[in-house]
Amino acid sequence: MLGVTTETVNYGEDHDLLLRFTNLERTLIDIVVRPFYSGGVFEVAKVFENAKNQVSVNRLKAMLKQMAFGYPYHQAIGFYLERAGYKQSQIDMFKNLPMERDFYLTHAMGKTSYVKQWHLHIPEGF
Repeated sequence: MLGVTTETVNYGEDHDLLLRFTNLERTLIDIVVRPFYSGGVFEVAKVFENAKNQVSVNRLKAMLKQMAFGYPYHQAIGFYLERAGYKQSQIDMFKNLPMERDFYLTHAMGKTSYVKQWHLHIPEGF
């Protein structure tokens, strides 16, 4: 339930709705973990661009750490932050984490390019 918010909303109807949804930081993590559920890596990149002035990168990093994934998703997140033009200090929060193995941005990419600084395979032409 990390990053899940519950709120009452009303869109002009006779009754309120109780909605549960993830906050921005949790949503960014979720779409990095499973990009095909959000339209693919190009859409994920757009979301990172659009979220630039709204997301707390500190909270994003803390939440990712708390989720304790076995895979190095921090490499993919750092890559997206850099690609979207975030501040260098925000990018460095992920760049300074250990990068002990190569990782893939998504499954079944076909031909890939390798981004050495992130130890990351990305779709060719991305």
